[in-house]
Amino acid sequence: MESDTETEDMLGKGFPDINSRLMVRKLWDVLHLPTLALVDADPHGVEILCTYKFGSRSMSHESHHLALPEIQWLGILPSDVQRLRIPDESLIALNKRDLSKAKELLTRPYMESLPAWKKEIENMLEQEKKAEIQSLDSITATFLTDVYLPNKIRFKGWI
Repeated sequence: MESDTETEDMLGKGFPDINSRLMVRKLWDVLHLPTLALVDADPHGVEILCTYKFGSRSMSHESHHLALPEIQWLGILPSDVQRLRIPDESLIALNKRDLSKAKELLTRPYMESLPAWKKEIENMLEQEKKAEIQSLDSITATFLTDVYLPNKIRFKGWI
């Protein structure tokens, strides 16, 4: 992927641990690079994103060291699922736990300051579907790396 700006990639898997959050925060503090998150289009992906942006509830006393308020949601957005026409067989129905988590996310006070995020969560609830990052493989095997990410970054398609 070509870019005219400096970038640094970091991969996390699952809920972000303290060391991952510290490292991302340190990279942002030192290098001042834009920080973009690629997470599953599901309530737990949004929860991971919120943990990076605001800190975790259990460690709220350390949020000023761990939170990354400048992080942006690159994808996968629930609206991307519709826009890209990801095949239905690549999507997963939201279960009761997912529905409960999505509704709970909408009640968090900071969601009022993030109307685009709120709209995406509402969109997910309307679709009653979730999409994992690998669902983009149903378009083409290299869609994520050759098309989706380069275009999202080039055209600043994050929220």
